[in-house]
Amino acid sequence: MSKKKGLYDRLNPSVADQTVQSKDKFENADLVVAMSRVKLQRAQEAETKTATAEAGLDSRAPAPPASVQAPASEDYVVRALPIALVKDHPRNARQVYDPARIDEMATTIARDGQRVPAVAMPDPDTPGAYLLIEGRYRKRALISLGRTTILASIVEPLSDLEAYRLSLLLNEERNDQTILDNALSWRTMLDDGTYRGQDHIAEHLNIKQGTVSKTLAVLDLPPRVLNIVRTRPASFGIRVAQEMRQLSKLVDETALESIAEQVIAEKLSVRDLERMRERKAHEPLTRERSRAYPLQWGNTRLGSIREFEDGRLKIDLANAPEGLRANIVNAVKKAMADTLAEPAAKPVENAAKPD
Repeated sequence: MSKKKGLYDRLNPSVADQTVQSKDKFENADLVVAMSRVKLQRAQEAETKTATAEAGLDSRAPAPPASVQAPASEDYVVRALPIALVKDHPRNARQVYDPARIDEMATTIARDGQRVPAVAMPDPDTPGAYLLIEGRYRKRALISLGRTTILASIVEPLSDLEAYRLSLLLNEERNDQTILDNALSWRTMLDDGTYRGQDHIAEHLNIKQGTVSKTLAVLDLPPRVLNIVRTRPASFGIRVAQEMRQLSKLVDETALESIAEQVIAEKLSVRDLERMRERKAHEPLTRERSRAYPLQWGNTRLGSIREFEDGRLKIDLANAPEGLRANIVNAVKKAMADTLAEPAAKPVENAAKPD
């Protein structure tokens, strides 16, 4: 028995080590595959432009399909880069970060070291510096540990769209990308003109335009609800987000906040949200009874105070200058502080005292 146990003890660490090495090789291979897809798309776009120019066609007209072979896979040099010289690439697909996950990754790196390299490219604007395309969690974890270097696979300089697609492909391979990450990235890239429109996003990423519009719609959720989504974006897939968006038209913001928190707690499924939406859609509309008092400042109507039957007060100061709004808020706080709370009722003493 002792020989068998000794053999098992020697074999077990060996198997575990080989398992980790296999996982490392698999994750490093993701970069080779993703870069091949980026280069293939680059070659296809270049050939399409060439074919269009040679045919004398308008660049917006569809060109004949290009027959392009994927580039051969290659190895990428891994270097230990000073973290101070590695800036986050502005086109990284990651937009939302979970502090708990950074702590978890820091614990793993402290125990096992950084097994999976990040991905970086030379910074075209700063000689000797690099732009981090993928690996922001690792970078933040290393910084929290006080480390000064980060292992990174160095790739060739990429355009903004290529860097974004590479980052997106790597995140999707590792199941790290969320629709909130996508929505925030796409909105920024639409606003600054990197993407010409939703159809450009769909074409570049080879997805349906309907998926693009549904993803961007998550940003239409009320601000407080969106803040809740930010705390656990992985809980909100595209179907859940779509149902939340529809519910936002049927319930108030407070109720929607509660629904979002229940989704995070895994108390509500997509089907639950569908049933809730269908039920709310068929409920008769009721008007809340309230009284409104206009707020005047000279000849200017600042807004109103609305008093509801359930005791709620809603103050609307939409037309008030910022300084006046602050004074009104301070006055309300002062009134509450100056108002003495009613003294607690004294307990009734029994007439007869115990012996």
